[in-house]
Amino acid sequence: MLKGTSLILSTSRLRLRKPVADDRNWIFALNHDPLWLRFIGNRGVHTLKDANRYIDNALVHFENHGYGLFAVEDKLTGKPLGMCGLINRGIFSAPDLGFALLPQARGQGIGGEAGEAVISYARDTLGVNYLTAMTHADNTDSQKLLMNLGFKKRGNLFMSGVFAQHFFWLDLKTRQR
Repeated sequence: MLKGTSLILSTSRLRLRKPVADDRNWIFALNHDPLWLRFIGNRGVHTLKDANRYIDNALVHFENHGYGLFAVEDKLTGKPLGMCGLINRGIFSAPDLGFALLPQARGQGIGGEAGEAVISYARDTLGVNYLTAMTHADNTDSQKLLMNLGFKKRGNLFMSGVFAQHFFWLDLKTRQR
Protein backbone atom coordinates (compact mmCIF):
# COMPACT_ATOMS: atom_id res chain seq x y z
CA MET A 1 0.00 0.00 0.00
CA LEU A 2 2.70 2.51 0.94
CA LYS A 3 5.49 1.17 -1.21
CA GLY A 4 7.18 3.93 -3.17
CA THR A 5 4.98 6.70 -1.76
CA SER A 6 5.79 9.52 0.59
CA LEU A 7 2.61 9.20 2.63
CA ILE A 8 1.76 12.47 4.34
CA LEU A 9 -0.77 13.21 7.07
CA SER A 10 -1.63 16.83 7.71
CA THR A 11 -3.17 18.87 10.51
CA SER A 12 -3.61 22.60 10.89
CA ARG A 13 -0.01 23.00 12.11
CA LEU A 14 1.75 19.74 11.31
CA ARG A 15 2.88 17.51 8.50
CA LEU A 16 3.53 13.84 9.30
CA ARG A 17 5.58 11.99 6.68
CA LYS A 18 7.85 9.02 6.34
CA PRO A 19 11.37 9.78 7.56
CA VAL A 20 14.09 10.45 4.97
CA ALA A 21 17.90 10.42 5.04
CA ASP A 22 18.00 14.20 5.58
CA ASP A 23 16.35 13.61 8.98
CA ARG A 24 19.45 11.90 10.37
CA ASN A 25 20.74 14.92 12.34
CA TRP A 26 17.57 15.57 14.30
CA ILE A 27 16.90 11.84 14.75
CA PHE A 28 20.40 11.55 16.20
CA ALA A 29 19.62 14.49 18.52
CA LEU A 30 16.27 12.98 19.55
CA ASN A 31 17.92 9.66 20.38
CA HIS A 32 20.34 11.53 22.67
CA ASP A 33 17.75 13.66 24.43
CA PRO A 34 17.83 12.95 28.19
CA LEU A 35 14.08 12.24 28.31
CA TRP A 36 14.35 9.84 25.36
CA LEU A 37 17.17 7.97 27.09
CA ARG A 38 15.32 7.88 30.41
CA PHE A 39 11.89 6.86 29.14
CA ILE A 40 12.53 5.07 25.83
CA GLY A 41 16.12 3.93 26.22
CA ASN A 42 19.22 3.60 24.11
CA ARG A 43 18.27 2.50 20.60
CA GLY A 44 21.84 2.15 19.37
CA VAL A 45 21.99 5.50 17.58
CA HIS A 46 25.55 6.56 18.46
CA THR A 47 26.60 8.03 15.09
CA LEU A 48 24.94 9.62 12.07
CA LYS A 49 25.42 6.30 10.29
CA ASP A 50 23.37 4.70 13.08
CA ALA A 51 20.71 7.40 12.56
CA ASN A 52 20.58 6.43 8.87
CA ARG A 53 20.09 2.80 9.92
CA TYR A 54 17.30 3.88 12.27
CA ILE A 55 15.59 5.64 9.34
CA ASP A 56 16.08 2.60 7.10
CA ASN A 57 14.52 0.37 9.78
CA ALA A 58 11.58 2.77 10.09
CA LEU A 59 10.98 2.56 6.34
CA VAL A 60 11.20 -1.24 6.41
CA HIS A 61 8.58 -1.18 9.17
CA PHE A 62 6.26 0.77 6.84
CA GLU A 63 6.89 -1.77 4.08
CA ASN A 64 6.29 -4.78 6.33
CA HIS A 65 3.26 -3.53 8.26
CA GLY A 66 1.69 -0.70 6.26
CA TYR A 67 2.36 1.76 9.06
CA GLY A 68 5.25 3.09 11.11
CA LEU A 69 6.74 6.11 12.85
CA PHE A 70 6.23 9.36 10.98
CA ALA A 71 8.55 12.33 11.11
CA VAL A 72 6.53 15.25 12.50
CA GLU A 73 7.36 18.70 11.18
CA ASP A 74 6.02 22.23 11.40
CA LYS A 75 3.87 22.76 8.33
CA LEU A 76 4.93 26.39 7.85
CA THR A 77 8.66 26.16 8.51
CA GLY A 78 9.40 22.51 7.73
CA LYS A 79 11.34 22.29 11.01
CA PRO A 80 11.40 18.85 12.63
CA LEU A 81 9.45 18.44 15.85
CA GLY A 82 9.73 14.71 16.58
CA MET A 83 8.12 11.41 15.68
CA CYS A 84 4.67 9.91 16.06
CA GLY A 85 3.15 6.80 14.57
CA LEU A 86 2.27 3.16 14.91
CA ILE A 87 4.61 0.33 15.81
CA ASN A 88 4.11 -3.41 15.50
CA ARG A 89 5.73 -4.67 18.68
CA GLY A 90 4.98 -8.29 17.85
CA ILE A 91 3.47 -8.93 21.29
CA PHE A 92 0.10 -7.20 20.86
CA SER A 93 -2.79 -7.94 18.53
CA ALA A 94 -3.06 -4.22 17.73
CA PRO A 95 -0.62 -1.53 16.60
CA ASP A 96 1.06 0.48 19.36
CA LEU A 97 1.03 4.29 19.32
CA GLY A 98 4.52 5.72 19.83
CA PHE A 99 5.70 9.31 20.00
CA ALA A 100 8.68 11.42 21.03
CA LEU A 101 9.20 15.14 20.62
CA LEU A 102 12.31 17.25 20.45
CA PRO A 103 12.67 19.52 23.54
CA GLN A 104 11.64 22.69 21.66
CA ALA A 105 8.36 21.05 20.57
CA ARG A 106 7.13 19.97 24.00
CA GLY A 107 4.32 21.66 25.88
CA GLN A 108 2.64 23.13 22.79
CA GLY A 109 -0.05 20.54 22.07
CA ILE A 110 1.99 19.03 19.23
CA GLY A 111 1.92 15.51 20.68
CA GLY A 112 -1.86 15.61 20.95
CA GLU A 113 -2.29 17.01 17.44
CA ALA A 114 0.06 14.43 15.93
CA GLY A 115 -1.53 11.65 18.00
CA GLU A 116 -5.01 12.60 16.77
CA ALA A 117 -3.80 12.50 13.16
CA VAL A 118 -2.29 9.04 13.63
CA ILE A 119 -5.38 7.72 15.44
CA SER A 120 -7.63 9.01 12.63
CA TYR A 121 -5.30 7.42 10.06
CA ALA A 122 -5.37 4.10 11.93
CA ARG A 123 -9.16 4.08 12.12
CA ASP A 124 -10.14 5.64 8.78
CA THR A 125 -7.41 4.44 6.42
CA LEU A 126 -6.03 1.27 7.97
CA GLY A 127 -9.34 0.07 9.44
CA VAL A 128 -7.78 -0.60 12.84
CA ASN A 129 -10.25 -1.22 15.69
CA TYR A 130 -7.85 -1.01 18.65
CA LEU A 131 -4.58 0.65 19.58
CA THR A 132 -2.22 0.01 22.43
CA ALA A 133 0.38 2.28 24.00
CA MET A 134 2.86 1.99 26.81
CA THR A 135 4.88 4.42 28.87
CA HIS A 136 7.61 4.31 31.44
CA ALA A 137 6.01 4.36 34.91
CA ASP A 138 7.57 7.78 35.68
CA ASN A 139 6.59 9.39 32.35
CA THR A 140 3.53 11.24 33.61
CA ASP A 141 3.48 13.70 30.67
CA SER A 142 3.10 10.87 28.14
CA GLN A 143 0.50 9.18 30.33
CA LYS A 144 -1.54 12.42 30.43
CA LEU A 145 -1.25 12.75 26.66
CA LEU A 146 -2.49 9.19 26.14
CA MET A 147 -5.45 9.75 28.46
CA ASN A 148 -6.28 13.02 26.65
CA LEU A 149 -6.29 11.03 23.40
CA GLY A 150 -8.85 8.65 24.92
CA PHE A 151 -6.58 5.78 25.98
CA LYS A 152 -7.47 3.94 29.19
CA LYS A 153 -4.83 2.54 31.51
CA ARG A 154 -5.11 -1.25 31.69
CA GLY A 155 -2.32 -2.10 34.10
CA ASN A 156 1.39 -2.72 33.89
CA LEU A 157 3.38 -4.55 31.28
CA PHE A 158 6.53 -6.47 32.10
CA MET A 159 8.91 -7.39 29.28
CA SER A 160 12.39 -8.82 29.38
CA GLY A 161 15.06 -6.12 29.27
CA VAL A 162 12.58 -3.23 29.64
CA PHE A 163 11.54 -1.32 32.75
CA ALA A 164 7.95 -2.02 33.81
CA GLN A 165 5.61 -0.05 31.54
CA HIS A 166 2.15 1.33 32.11
CA PHE A 167 -0.08 -0.28 29.49
CA PHE A 168 -2.92 1.61 27.75
CA TRP A 169 -5.69 0.53 25.37
CA LEU A 170 -7.92 2.50 22.97
CA ASP A 171 -11.05 1.07 21.36
CA LEU A 172 -11.46 3.02 18.10
CA LYS A 173 -14.94 1.61 17.49
CA THR A 174 -16.39 3.30 20.57
CA ARG A 175 -14.07 6.31 20.83
CA GLN A 176 -15.89 9.62 21.13
CA ARG A 177 -14.13 12.83 20.04
